[in-house]
Amino acid sequence: MKRTSDGQDFSMQQLANGDEQELKRLYRFFFPHCLSFALNYVPDEEVCRDIVQDVFIAYWERRADFSDAVSLKVFLYRSIRNRCYNALRQMRLHEAVPLDEDADSLFSEDELERNVIREEVGMMVHQAVSRLTPQARKVLMLSLQGKTNREIAEALGLSLNTIKSHKLSAYAFLRQHLDDLHNLLHLLLLG
Repeated sequence: MKRTSDGQDFSMQQLANGDEQELKRLYRFFFPHCLSFALNYVPDEEVCRDIVQDVFIAYWERRADFSDAVSLKVFLYRSIRNRCYNALRQMRLHEAVPLDEDADSLFSEDELERNVIREEVGMMVHQAVSRLTPQARKVLMLSLQGKTNREIAEALGLSLNTIKSHKLSAYAFLRQHLDDLHNLLHLLLLG
């Protein structure tokens, strides 16, 4: 079993061998991220859900072709992007409106790269936040919503010092676990 860059364990061998339980784990983990990725291109959530499900079916039919998580992710992201493009073209045909130049730039390789990076970063942050203790996660989320320490303490029925302690430990945990992300973003911005 190999750990993907987002910290999720999947056995590519079990998937290649047709393990449906492993496929369910993969699907449950990646579906929200793939749906979010598709929504970058097509604003209709139902259409995006269908696209993502179709791409997972296409993956499953070709599962033996994938030996690692990177090739799987490349397949998912590219397939979703291409199917979104086709869906938009179909929508435009029914409305008798051609795709404009903005739509072409939306489906460029640069835009694909930006959207993939956005989804991967979001996945990594989500994974790290989900590993916080439930109380630290609540404190962090309320803090990110702009609540003061005093407001958080009142809302959760905790002391001000407890809130400060939870915030400090949450930020330290995130700094430690997202250090690779920081290095990756630094390389991308310089490169």
